[in-house]
Amino acid sequence: MARPSALPFAIAFALLICPAEPTGWFQKKAMAEEPIVLAQNNGFRGFNPFAPIQRLFGGGREKKRQAPVQQAPKVVRPAGLPPRFEEVEKDPDAGLILVIGDRMARGVADGLRFTLAQQPKIKVEEITEDREGFAGAEPPDWSTRTLSRIRGADVKAVVVMMGWRDRDEEFPGEPPIEYMTAEWLETYRNKVMALVRSVRQEKLPIVWVGLPPTNDELLNGDFTQLNSIFAGAAEERRVRYVDLWDIFLSEDGAYTSFGPDVDGKNTRLRTNDRIAFTWAGYRKVAFFVERELSRLLGGYGGLAFEGVEDDPNFIVLTGRTTSPEGFLLGGEDDAEIDTSSTAYRFFVEGEPLAPVSGRVDDPRMIGNDSVSSLIEVEAGDT
Repeated sequence: MARPSALPFAIAFALLICPAEPTGWFQKKAMAEEPIVLAQNNGFRGFNPFAPIQRLFGGGREKKRQAPVQQAPKVVRPAGLPPRFEEVEKDPDAGLILVIGDRMARGVADGLRFTLAQQPKIKVEEITEDREGFAGAEPPDWSTRTLSRIRGADVKAVVVMMGWRDRDEEFPGEPPIEYMTAEWLETYRNKVMALVRSVRQEKLPIVWVGLPPTNDELLNGDFTQLNSIFAGAAEERRVRYVDLWDIFLSEDGAYTSFGPDVDGKNTRLRTNDRIAFTWAGYRKVAFFVERELSRLLGGYGGLAFEGVEDDPNFIVLTGRTTSPEGFLLGGEDDAEIDTSSTAYRFFVEGEPLAPVSGRVDDPRMIGNDSVSSLIEVEAGDT
């Protein structure tokens, strides 16, 4: 026997509980009176009379809502900060590279620390003030702070980079010394040389890093003035000046925030202010600083990277095993060396010796019969 359909019963029940709308006199009477409020019966709360019809046609079922997928917040690392990296355990007697200066110097210290992370015999420390330089009302006493650190540790070399925060800063006085006047530049030069002398009196080499180009012509003019002072300090013995200007320009000599990193990949090297460096930029600066340190110190007891002065894009991976220039000439490195002497030009700079007329190695004799004639004469004499 066929099962009776539930449809007629559902329709009938719906008509019973939902009567038709009144018409005529009854409709007017209902509109004049208070609105009718149907009492809620707990037994029918949530009751849907059309549920059988909806189930018959597949409706009425509530879809389960999926909980929104919560993504972990992205950790944004400031552009100039280094990533996490592991350093080998440093030897107790490891030599120290001391980095001094402002925020840029701190970035260079991070880059050097990363570069030398696997060198157990050398470590990097810093004395930095992010917003301070030589000028200002109360600048740090860089010479005193540096000397106190040098005399308390086995410092091998000092790296300096500052000047960014000296812009628009006066020197104290009555009246104050205005920025970029002749007196200001002379005062600044004296401050720079005082720091150089304090380090050199401890018989330590210095690597002074110049300021980079920016996208501001006025600021570039100021940085050029300061760089000339830093480069002038490099005339002192064992002070190396690292010129960054051309390194961070495009091929046509214009400012660019992008360029090749130490791995040769084109990437962003400068921050949005177009003054400071990104992490890739600081690593690149540290690369050129480390190259000078390797030349000055002769390596760090292991494989140290050393650049070739003729071609900055060529890197010697075997490290430096020869002595500094002074020892090549048979004397102490701190001794005065005559850079115009024949020995210096031959052994250090690699210039060929002047040809001697009539000698076999005289290039002027190549291509004629003079060499063979000379050899025959000498053979006959013997």
